[in-house]
Amino acid sequence: MEKMWLKYTLLVEREAEDRFVAEVLTSPYTLGWIEPQIEVLTTENGYDYAENTDGPVVGYLFEPMQGSEEEHVERLSGYLARWEGQVTVKEVELVPEENDSWKDEFREVQVGDWWIAPTWTDPQALEAAKHILWIDPGAAFGTGYHGTTQDILLFLQELPLTGKRVLDIGTGSGILSLYCALNGARRPVWAVDINPQSEYQVLVNASNNHLPESSVNVVIGDALEPEVEKLLPKPFDLILLNIGGDEDIAMLPVVERHIAPDGLVILSGIVEWNRVHVLTTYEKAGYQLEKERQSDEWVTFMLRKRR
Repeated sequence: MEKMWLKYTLLVEREAEDRFVAEVLTSPYTLGWIEPQIEVLTTENGYDYAENTDGPVVGYLFEPMQGSEEEHVERLSGYLARWEGQVTVKEVELVPEENDSWKDEFREVQVGDWWIAPTWTDPQALEAAKHILWIDPGAAFGTGYHGTTQDILLFLQELPLTGKRVLDIGTGSGILSLYCALNGARRPVWAVDINPQSEYQVLVNASNNHLPESSVNVVIGDALEPEVEKLLPKPFDLILLNIGGDEDIAMLPVVERHIAPDGLVILSGIVEWNRVHVLTTYEKAGYQLEKERQSDEWVTFMLRKRR
């Protein structure tokens, strides 16, 4: 008999997202992935994407079916009660264990001269693509849809990366780290993430892009913790942070200890109403704004450490 699973589609308020992901990884549930609410639009040039930046993100949990669906949903409702309405159930589906229908939710997306695409993409959809970064979504955050990731990738495409020592804090599925490794950065690129699933997903995506496992060295943990930071070498020519405005500020001491003279820092995850605070904090620490991008309310800075 085919084993069946329950797939729960959840709506997660953005302010609860980090805590939800951290806690659910130690729960009896299997976290599939977290993504913004994306609307796929058909245009005369193909496909485009519109992100709902006002509402909650979408999360997917899985659980093997044992007993009645009503019993499972009741237990899940009790588990979610700790988030006091910030995490709610949108849909419950019964799916086969080997169900691949979720793959339909992820499509290729163009960012500058590069395309980000899952490995199951129809080859015809990428016939005109010059450069492809193969990224399969998993339990680690990072699909390439989010404006912060895209704006960092656009900045990276403007930079000479050959020989650069790169640190990627908040690497998720490894999109930025792998891009750097593919484009001449010194290997290994160093990557940090609090999600234990990140290391596995980065290794999967390294293989997808025909990179050896040694291309990216993933450190699991919070870079603010001394035992995690001491694992990181120094200095770095380029540090990437896509973790949130307040988190970018909190990470400044780590950046200071690991940035090379005249090194570059790319900060993202910053909402426009926090822009001045983040920028002023880094400028006071000796960083000069070189470039800035904005997608919807999300702001991305490229800053250089003054000598």
